[in-house]
Amino acid sequence: MKVRLITGLLATTLLATTLAPAGCGYLLYPERRGNSGGSIDGGTMVMDLLWLLPGIVPGVIALVVDFSSGAIYKSRGGRSAVLISPKGHVAVRLPTSAQPMQVEVRLVTSDRTILAKKAAFVGPDVQSQSVELQIGDSMLSLRNETIYLEIATAKGAARFPTALEVAQ
Repeated sequence: MKVRLITGLLATTLLATTLAPAGCGYLLYPERRGNSGGSIDGGTMVMDLLWLLPGIVPGVIALVVDFSSGAIYKSRGGRSAVLISPKGHVAVRLPTSAQPMQVEVRLVTSDRTILAKKAAFVGPDVQSQSVELQIGDSMLSLRNETIYLEIATAKGAARFPTALEVAQ
């Protein structure tokens, strides 16, 4: 009975220690990595503190990872990870892809009106490619319009979940 209890406790501790980083801001908010301060995201902090329930080790690991990486801090300028320059420029770094394919990067309004678009190729041989989009002179008329970043492939399109903000 005693060996079974110790084995179960060790297995639970090992599992919790292994899964602790998966429940922290480091993996959930990769765009926040490198933040050096600001206001702490309450949701991420609560998530990290909940890891203290299975044991001290998983909770401490989650807190250390989030504070040391800066992922626990809210992004400056709100929740947006992509900003539009005051002149209407947006630069987007494209991820690498295991398969070669063509993607189209778009700036669209909430009613799916395309403001700017650019096609690019991604694949295993293409490294660190970025695409620059420019809305242009119509930027002043779009001050009250909600603008989103959208990536389209032959299989469909995906919209960045939060609206882009104009940088100050």
